Amino acid sequence: MPCANSIEEAIALAEQRWPGYEFKIKNSEEACGSCPICHAAETDGFLIFASGYYWDRKGGCSGWLDDDKEQIWTPEELRLRRIEAQQAHQARKQTELERRISALERIATCTDHRRYHADLLEDPAAVEWALAQGLEFPAIIDSQIGKCSSCRTDHPDHRPSYTLPIWRKDAKTTDGPLWSIRHRLVNADNGNKYRPHIAGLGRQLVNARKLADWNELVIVLEGCKKTRVVEQYVPNVVGILGKSGFDVDRWLGWFHPAARIVLMLDPDAYEASLKLGKEISKTGKRVYVAKPPMKPDDMFVAGCTTSEWLAYVNLARKAH
Repeated sequence: MPCANSIEEAIALAEQRWPGYEFKIKNSEEACGSCPICHAAETDGFLIFASGYYWDRKGGCSGWLDDDKEQIWTPEELRLRRIEAQQAHQARKQTELERRISALERIATCTDHRRYHADLLEDPAAVEWALAQGLEFPAIIDSQIGKCSSCRTDHPDHRPSYTLPIWRKDAKTTDGPLWSIRHRLVNADNGNKYRPHIAGLGRQLVNARKLADWNELVIVLEGCKKTRVVEQYVPNVVGILGKSGFDVDRWLGWFHPAARIVLMLDPDAYEASLKLGKEISKTGKRVYVAKPPMKPDDMFVAGCTTSEWLAYVNLARKAH
C-alpha cells in the first residue's frame, strides 16, 4: 500500500533505505536513479513513484519503499515526515517556477531562429530535407524552419539540428515573442531527437496564437513538424509536444467555448488520446478522438487529399 504522499517523501525514504544512492526528480510523480537491489539499471532505469512504489524497468524488481520495515510508523512520525516532504515539495515548486519565468523571459527576446532560418536557406540539402518532410517552400518561409550546424542542446557532440520556432499565444506575427525553438537532431533516434532551445520552458502549444480565429473546429496533433505540414491543407490545427503534452488546466480557456476539439495523435498514441479525451470531456468541452491509419503529416506526403484526410476527422469517436 502507499507509504508516501509526494515524490520528495518517496526520495527521502529511498535514500534512507539505500544509503549512498541518489535519486533525481523527473516530475511531480517520478524520480529515477540506478538500481540498488539487482543493479540491472545502472543509470536512470530504477523508478520511484510519489506513492512510494519502486520498479526497475530493466531488472524487473519492484515493491514498496518501506517493505523492509517491520516497525509501524507512529502517527506523530508520519505527521512529521509529511510536513518535511511538503516543505521540500513547496521549495521545489518555487524553484521550478523561478527557473521557468527566467527561461521564458530569455526566449521571448531570442532571435536565434532568424539566423537558423537564414542558414537553412543557404543550404540546399537542408531545404531538400524540409521539402521531403512535406513542407512546401512558402511554409518553410512562413514557419521560419531553420538549420543549426552545431546544436547547443547536444552535449558533448553538438550534432546539427533542424529548428522549428514556436510562438507565444500573444504573438501577433513571426517577429515574436517566441515561446520556444524546437531542435530536431539530425540522425538521432526517436527517444533522443527533440530538444528545447532553453531548458525549463515548460509545455508549449503549437499555433496557440491562431486559436482566436477558430470557432467551430480545432484539431490537436502530436508534434511541431506535423502541425506545420498539416496546416498547409487544414489550417485549424494545433500541436502538442508528446502524447501527454496537453496542459488541460491552462490551455482549454484559450479555445472557443463552442469549439469541437478533435484529438488526432499518432496511431501508436490512440490509448493516450482516449485518456486525454476523457480528461478534457470532464470540463464540459466537446471532444472527439480520431484514429488515423498513419501519422497525420505522412498521410499528405503519401498522397492523401484534404477531403480524404478530413474523413478521419469526421469519423472521430466522442470522448466520455
